[in-house]
Amino acid sequence: MKTFRIPLRVVFYREDGDWVAHCLEFDLCGNGTSKQEALSSLSEAIEVQVKESVRHNNPRNLFSPASSEVQEMFFAGKHSVEGHLELRVEQVDPVIFEAAEYREYSETDRGLLTN
Repeated sequence: MKTFRIPLRVVFYREDGDWVAHCLEFDLCGNGTSKQEALSSLSEAIEVQVKESVRHNNPRNLFSPASSEVQEMFFAGKHSVEGHLELRVEQVDPVIFEAAEYREYSETDRGLLTN
């Protein structure tokens, strides 16, 4: 398998009272009562996805981007510096994760998507 450098983008939003951390590159989510808890859950999901993709030599599993709706939420959202995505798979060849970018989307940003 070739080496892949993957930048990560995460959008936070509220759903049913919890925080959701949604990774655009993998279309994976984590949720929790806080942003950090949601990021921890997301980290676990990404770890499983990457480890299994490498183990089965299936790089296509590494490239399943989120829907255009989630992508729009990211770009309409405001930059967020809360939390840190801690991935234990950072050292797994052939995948190298670059610094993550975080944004927070809220209902007040919804008007940006309808104009």
